[in-house]
Amino acid sequence: MPLAFSRTFSFFPFFLALLFLTGCTLSRMAKKAEKGQTITAQPEVLMVRGNQVPVEVQAQLPKNLLRDDYRYGIRVFYKAEKGVEDHVGSLGFDFGNYNFVDGKPTMGSSFSFPYAPSKIRGQLMAQGVVSDAKGRKKFTKAKVLAQGIITTPQLIQTMHAPAYVEEDFKNEAKGPLRFPIYFDQGLATLRQGYGTNLQMLDDFIRSNQKTSKIEILATHSPDQTETTTRNLAARRAVAVERFIKQKIETEVYNNTVSSIDFNIETLQKNWGAFLGRVQNSALPEEQIQQILAIVNGPGSFSEKEEKLQTLPSYDYLEMYVYPVLRYAQVTIDYQPNLRRDYEIYLMAKRIVENRANADALTAEEMQYAATLTPLLAEKKRIYESAVETYMSWQALNNLGMVFFEQAQKELRPKVKQTLLASAILNLRYAAHRQPQAQQFYNLAVAHHQHGDALEALQSYDYAIRQGGSLPILQQVFSDKAALELSVGQYDDAVRSLAYAGKGYAAQFNLALLYFLKENYEGAAELGEKLLAEYPQDANAHYLMAVIAARSQKEDAMAQHLKQAIKIKPTLAGKAIDDLEFRKYHKSAAFAGALKP
Repeated sequence: MPLAFSRTFSFFPFFLALLFLTGCTLSRMAKKAEKGQTITAQPEVLMVRGNQVPVEVQAQLPKNLLRDDYRYGIRVFYKAEKGVEDHVGSLGFDFGNYNFVDGKPTMGSSFSFPYAPSKIRGQLMAQGVVSDAKGRKKFTKAKVLAQGIITTPQLIQTMHAPAYVEEDFKNEAKGPLRFPIYFDQGLATLRQGYGTNLQMLDDFIRSNQKTSKIEILATHSPDQTETTTRNLAARRAVAVERFIKQKIETEVYNNTVSSIDFNIETLQKNWGAFLGRVQNSALPEEQIQQILAIVNGPGSFSEKEEKLQTLPSYDYLEMYVYPVLRYAQVTIDYQPNLRRDYEIYLMAKRIVENRANADALTAEEMQYAATLTPLLAEKKRIYESAVETYMSWQALNNLGMVFFEQAQKELRPKVKQTLLASAILNLRYAAHRQPQAQQFYNLAVAHHQHGDALEALQSYDYAIRQGGSLPILQQVFSDKAALELSVGQYDDAVRSLAYAGKGYAAQFNLALLYFLKENYEGAAELGEKLLAEYPQDANAHYLMAVIAARSQKEDAMAQHLKQAIKIKPTLAGKAIDDLEFRKYHKSAAFAGALKP
């Protein structure tokens, strides 16, 4: 027994020595890394993009630091002013993850983390971690990589002016209905999809309105794929005609195919619709004249299209004009049932209160009734009833607008997001049933405010492709550019701003774009032009102060900052936290600019 005890006791010092050696190795590696490693971040002062803060981190370790039986990594985190840490990412120096530069292990990676106002004054930090196979760890001292977050991109200005459908209700028969049915390039196949209008045509046919005549006019876009596809326009017209007749024969009781006069027409290699779209686009007048000169000049149809390809506006034509020329337009003459005006409002209230049948009023009458009250809550109930019964695009659009208006007045973020989500749902259905620039713009703005960048950009593009009045298209391009700026797509924003007109938001964002691309001289020039037109705009003065700070023009910085705060006193607090002015925080000029 004493012998057994002696063997156990003799092993214990060996075990302690092993632990000691392991701990020493971890400590030595940590100290060696801490002394010899180089960790950098770009940019040195972080800048917000959208709701994220992007950063690139690169690390280089001392030679001969890494060992097979130990792992070395670097954790990157952001420490806010109040000590709250956010994990940003990590660099793991595992075999195959790094390269050797000058004989030293080197690797880098791009990260991003969510932005919040509380993080403006924080620090991006990195800390090395040595670990062994059993999970024991040793940390190096944390190193500061970058100080704070610049929020200048959030100065972006938007127009965000979605609109109700105006209710021009009259107790008389309206003109014929028109449904443009859109096709994919080179195809004559009908498809149910976003913006094709086929569902809208289907809904009308099944509504059993007494119909006397249906006209179908089919055409194609000028590009080679469309013009060389045999009988493309005629096949599109036939596809739509078959669809309508099949629906009438199987799903309608108030009409028959034999009782309706069908008239089919096609346009092959015709420039009429193209010129109409071009003249109703956001292209500059000079580019429109270049297009007209080619189309109205000498040459065959294909030769003229080839000449169009050489123009600077051809990208615009391919993206926004050609797709909406691949259609078959259906024109329907029908006779609606009319109702006397004085019954409409009271009947609408009875329907909402479940004291009358939901179909006691037509869709147009229900929508008109909603305009007779200023209360959003009452408008909402009437439009909801109209949508539930008829699902008309007008009611869907206006119900979406009611939710949007309510969201603008809501102070609670979660409730606001819920209201915007409801707005998006209804505005999406409205745009699907009536694909016009205004409807897709309404949807895009709701997505934009809800934080759905990709969906918003898609809807802005759909709005442009529909064509429309120049003021609406400039509005679309202006807000599209604002979103592209906010997500860091600067080159796309340049293209959008070229068609955004000379409105306040477009001019402001162009100056900001120059600034973000570090063209401070150009940004200052554009800012002066903006102030010449809007001399009392606080945001423009603040942007000019930021531009002057980056350009190291202290007097100009102080002058514009003082004017901005005079117009909008709340900007004083923003300036104090704004790292754009960090070099001037202790200067007399900056202190003087903050004084009322």
